[in-house]
Amino acid sequence: MRRYPLVALLILLGPAATLARAQRLPYLHAPAVNAYALHNPTGVTVLPDGRLLKPEGVHYPVARWPNGLTMSRDGSTLFVASDGVGQLVTGWQGDHPEITQIYPGDSTAKTRGSSTGAAVFSPDGGTLYWSTGNSGALMVFDVAKRERIGEISLNTQVGGRTFADSFAMDVKISEDGAWIYCADVTNFRLAVIDTARRSVVGSVRVGRYPYALALIGSRVYVANVGMFEYSAIPSPTDSRFDPHGLTYPPFAFPSSEAKEGVRFEGRNIAGLGDPNAPDAFSVWAVDASNPARPTVIHRVKTGLKVGVVSSGVETVGGSAPNYLLPAAGALYVCNNNNDSVDAIAPGTGTLQKRTHIVPSPLTSRLRGVSPSGMAASPDGRRLYVAESGLNAIAVIDTASGTVLGHIPTAWYPYRLAMSPDGRKLACIAFRGFGNGPNAGKAVPASPFLGMKGALSILSVPTDARLATMTRTVLECSGLVDRSKDRVALGSPIVPTVPGIPSGPIKYVVFITKENHTYDAIFDHIAGANDDPSLLRWGYHQSISAPGQPSLHDVAVMTNHNALARQFTVSDNFYMEPEASGVGHRWLVGVQPNNFCQMTYTLGWDFKLHSDAPGRRAAFGSNGSIAPEDYPEAGSMWEHLARHGITFRNYGEGFEFAGVLEDGSEGVTGAREVINMPMSKALYDNTCRTYPIFNMNIPDVFRADWFANDFRKLFLQSKSATAGRGSNAINGLIKPRPSFLRERTRREHTPKAMPHFVNIAICNDHGTAPNPAKGYPYLASWMADNDLALGRIVAFLSHTPYWKNMAIFVTQDDAGGEPDHIDAQRSVLMVISPWAKRHNVSHRHTTILSMHRTLYEILGLPPLNLQDAIASDLSDCFTTTPNFTPYNAVPVDPRIFDPEKTKDLSDPEFRKARLAPSVRRDDPDEVERNAAGGR
Repeated sequence: MRRYPLVALLILLGPAATLARAQRLPYLHAPAVNAYALHNPTGVTVLPDGRLLKPEGVHYPVARWPNGLTMSRDGSTLFVASDGVGQLVTGWQGDHPEITQIYPGDSTAKTRGSSTGAAVFSPDGGTLYWSTGNSGALMVFDVAKRERIGEISLNTQVGGRTFADSFAMDVKISEDGAWIYCADVTNFRLAVIDTARRSVVGSVRVGRYPYALALIGSRVYVANVGMFEYSAIPSPTDSRFDPHGLTYPPFAFPSSEAKEGVRFEGRNIAGLGDPNAPDAFSVWAVDASNPARPTVIHRVKTGLKVGVVSSGVETVGGSAPNYLLPAAGALYVCNNNNDSVDAIAPGTGTLQKRTHIVPSPLTSRLRGVSPSGMAASPDGRRLYVAESGLNAIAVIDTASGTVLGHIPTAWYPYRLAMSPDGRKLACIAFRGFGNGPNAGKAVPASPFLGMKGALSILSVPTDARLATMTRTVLECSGLVDRSKDRVALGSPIVPTVPGIPSGPIKYVVFITKENHTYDAIFDHIAGANDDPSLLRWGYHQSISAPGQPSLHDVAVMTNHNALARQFTVSDNFYMEPEASGVGHRWLVGVQPNNFCQMTYTLGWDFKLHSDAPGRRAAFGSNGSIAPEDYPEAGSMWEHLARHGITFRNYGEGFEFAGVLEDGSEGVTGAREVINMPMSKALYDNTCRTYPIFNMNIPDVFRADWFANDFRKLFLQSKSATAGRGSNAINGLIKPRPSFLRERTRREHTPKAMPHFVNIAICNDHGTAPNPAKGYPYLASWMADNDLALGRIVAFLSHTPYWKNMAIFVTQDDAGGEPDHIDAQRSVLMVISPWAKRHNVSHRHTTILSMHRTLYEILGLPPLNLQDAIASDLSDCFTTTPNFTPYNAVPVDPRIFDPEKTKDLSDPEFRKARLAPSVRRDDPDEVERNAAGGR
């Protein structure tokens, strides 16, 4: 008897079987189906990701990016630490807390990178020690006077070695207040400070990127959140190669080259060793009974090791232990990537219990809760865990390890504190109540606008109340079965059952760009929710720049507006991220973990030749995913690869820490200066001549690069057919889905288009005008990007693949531009013969809606909790196709003339092209572009 896989049986049995299968499977979507984002801290907030906020407690605005919460021992005072400002909170257990700000500097001027969340009170609560972060010191404050009275530098000599470039990521103080212990994340060490002498007296090397500390007696426990130690790329021994760095990463991960090293571009590149080494993703115990000679006594691996199989998927990323808490005779460890909490025996380091936080059986195999800070009840019977990815606090019974329920919070809860009597919980939420609108006539009078942090104070719930709260969390997060909505919200073009392939669409293209809101680009599109007064790059703009003639009634982004009118544009699409450093994680389907989020917003400066090895992992605003922030199941690339989906990538994936992006770099637009690896799945499927982010390279060049490569590889044959993918990318790829195997047998020809293509064009990021380079106005960068987009879409729509293609166009973040709905509302266009023509979609969607739709079209299951609950883009499609191709619209040559970017014989032009590119989302640059001229 012949056996058919389930999907094949469903196809053979017809629509009735498919419908029955659909009725048995849960159907999830974000609760805000057609509602627009709404900033409403006193009611129900609709977040950019389509979830709702109904947080418990009373909420107080604090500074942006709160990342530390510490409590005095008597419980009377809280300290909330943010970048460049702190808040002392007294009377917090009563009805009228008092919040006082203190600053790292001598004035109230906030300085980026001047402080972190690492802070601790002296035992009597009279003194506060607070990390300066980047400058490598602890500030000393008199709490009563709210005055800074001293500083203790970690950059000093200890044990015969001089340390520099320190960065205290966490601090703890001994019971008697005599010693302070510092997790120096950049020097991979635990430093011990004598509080009487205010100097470092001891130091010991621990694991990679020590992130969190806990103290039990004279033992200090250190959570190491990183995977590898990186080294500088050496100079080439062959003069044919560029001495500044590598044009492409030297190896893929996982691979033997990444482990052992390789000869690459005239250099011997050092390997990175074992990703499961004791230094990586581990908790170390240090005996500090002799503060001058602290000694490591044992090392424990927490969570899942890299390479093991979990829920049927090979683990790609490490456990990322990010918080430690002693309670109930155990040491509790948050494994940020695994959605788990380990209970470890403090004396031996053996695992006592592991709790997997699974908020709903509907998503039992998916990760995305992202446990962060913890607090415990005074009797140790209850553990409270901040769930950054769920906007909730998990309540765990420590005896059984059972999750009892969830408490709703504001956006991205990160740290918790429990009152000594066990009656009150304090929680800081990193994103508060979101951005809200940043322009227009209806900006609410809210103290939380602009993504201010939130301090929430709530009563510890009873069990009965906790049950009600849990239902609220599940409903607000989209974790309830909405099967009744399947027909109304679905589409025959986008199947809603994993494993069921779509009929007409076989090829999906993502085109990703930089830094725009809806209101800034789209000009009076009929039926759209817009504010024309905020338009910056539409059809009838006034343009000016120093030394240039002022232009009026000028069209800037002509192709964006033409495509939006011809196909489908969304006026209810949002960015999850706030900027590029995290935005490019979301673009590849990854919710940034704590290491990524905190390093980007609050981290240390990159220093290539520093003796502090952690300085070489500081990526700043660079957007490519590193081993330290690989999720458990990996990114979009691993998800496609393990299911046998062919893909090709142009311009994403190797903008690593310290990368050089100068005008002389030609091929790839980059020079890699450290030995950071690239994901194996991506490494093998990326065009190595297409440039990454580098604004010295015109986007119209990128469009030509793409078209030439595509012609060479995929237009050798006249028929649009499915591609043949490798079945063995380092063991990650499983057999191809049955529908793709059958499709390949029927339709395969060599050099066929992959099922997925990713293209990055980035010059709409914008920077200062540069007439010598062909960019006389800020608007010139937008016009370059616009023309490139038009040419790429026109090219693809004239290939034989067009009849089976869908193109999604978006940004990586909103870039601070004005928008009357929300500062994170941005760009989505759906371009396809199967897309509705002249259509505005009002469905509330996000970047991860694109991923969900991609997976649904190709018959894949969700990758993680976030894309599983994102609403898809099925409302953008029709069953009646229109195969008319798109023809690119020219841009105004007074703003941007592509021919002027090609005159390499002009000495002034060549000089300008040798200048460094602006850094992606440099805060000052983004602020100038958002507020400046055009």
